[in-house]
Amino acid sequence: MSTPAVTDWNSVAHTKLTRVLGETAGRRVMAEVLDHLGLDKLRSVEDLRRFADELRPLGGFTAAVAGLLSLHATLYGSPSASGGSSRPP
Repeated sequence: MSTPAVTDWNSVAHTKLTRVLGETAGRRVMAEVLDHLGLDKLRSVEDLRRFADELRPLGGFTAAVAGLLSLHATLYGSPSASGGSSRPP
């Protein structure tokens, strides 16, 4: 399994969820939370932060993934961090 680009927010979230929860549960949780947020995909660092905020109350390993995603958003979400950008071109 390859590692997604650090600012491919949707792939980062999917990869972390499926690695921690397993393929089936990770896909299910991602789909449910995206649906709850009214999104079809995470397109920005703000989307990733909102997604992580929705995961946190689910507890357990899902909450742990929320922490990882929040940290990822902080590290790579600013324009000066690793050349990433929080805005689409």
